[in-house]
Amino acid sequence: MAQFYRRRPNNVTVSTALNPKKKKSRDGAKQFESHWKQLRTMCLDEDSQGRLTWLKEQYEKKRRGAMESAQAEVDIATLLMNAGFALSFVKEAETRTADLECYFEHDRLFVEVTVIVPTEPERSKEGVPHHEVKAEEESSDFLQDALVKRMLARINEKSEQLVDYCAPVLLALTIVHQEQTPLSNGRMNSRKMALDLQQLGGVITTALGRVPQLSGVLFTLWNIQPAESRSNIRLSNVYVGDWASDLNGFSQVRCLMLNHKASYPIEPDARIALQHVI
Repeated sequence: MAQFYRRRPNNVTVSTALNPKKKKSRDGAKQFESHWKQLRTMCLDEDSQGRLTWLKEQYEKKRRGAMESAQAEVDIATLLMNAGFALSFVKEAETRTADLECYFEHDRLFVEVTVIVPTEPERSKEGVPHHEVKAEEESSDFLQDALVKRMLARINEKSEQLVDYCAPVLLALTIVHQEQTPLSNGRMNSRKMALDLQQLGGVITTALGRVPQLSGVLFTLWNIQPAESRSNIRLSNVYVGDWASDLNGFSQVRCLMLNHKASYPIEPDARIALQHVI
């Protein structure tokens, strides 16, 4: 069984919020740089500084997959800071560890950050004019099913990697449906799949019941527009944040799903802080 000796340094105090912004400027490079600098000033331990340097290197390489992963890790860390958590980045080890170790006052929480990026068939259609993909938008059941299957597979994969933790573990899963592509008229080409988040919550809740090592899943959905729910049932463990968008067509929504069968549930104060920040 893996051993985890990492502890919060004595000089680490609970951080104050970093001026959260619901309606963000979506200049990706500027936002990444701004969040990265904030984290560099707040996470001063050696492991965090090393991880942040590595993340910036990965982002600046502009390679698909690696770039989104670096952006997501910085984004989630900033979100946790905004919620009032003190955090540090966990150094990579031979034994799979979570990415972040967080404290809300005396409550401990580990966070694993992972990303699902567009498949190659989706990316190959980035240059297709908006009107040519309208029919696909109107009939997105297949894409929804495929995406949900990828979510469930990733949850199972990560739960196996995080089974040795004797503390609450949150899986932060960022889903990138489609990158934005500039068109000649100055607008952005985008295909947003409408997703019923309440329906998704029911599917994920069922899956979480089989992986008690996960305390919950925090979804960040890029360019996936929340659809009107077809069900009047509202699950008590599912919290959907505000849908934020900008003039360039980028959209984002967060959704927190708690595992009521978790071996180590997220403590009430930490849970409320997460609910508020999304």
